[in-house]
Amino acid sequence: MDKKPSFLWALLVGAVFTILEIVIFILFSGGMKSDASIVDYIIYFITGALIGVGLIYFLRRSKYRGVARVVWIGFAVSLPFALFGMIFGSMIGSIGVLMLSVSPALFITGVGYFLGRVFVKK
Repeated sequence: MDKKPSFLWALLVGAVFTILEIVIFILFSGGMKSDASIVDYIIYFITGALIGVGLIYFLRRSKYRGVARVVWIGFAVSLPFALFGMIFGSMIGSIGVLMLSVSPALFITGVGYFLGRVFVKK
């Protein structure tokens, strides 16, 4: 793959994860999470940015478009797990949000990268 995405795109991924969490809270709780402080949303942003750094890392390592495509598929598969981890990790605290969302997202995206390297024809 010729073009390498910048790690600044991780900030956009962090913002998208924060917006997705707000939308999930609105849909399932009937409104904004009233007892959430700004620190909670900053933790969601940091978590999303870490997931974005992992995604960009695997995209930058992809030498072929097919591998990058499989990395994107792995990232798309990991989204529900990451969001689920963010929601239920918030019951434990910030460490729960980080561990229950970043770990599965990076693992599944990494599995996508390694499967792409194995199965994509050069």
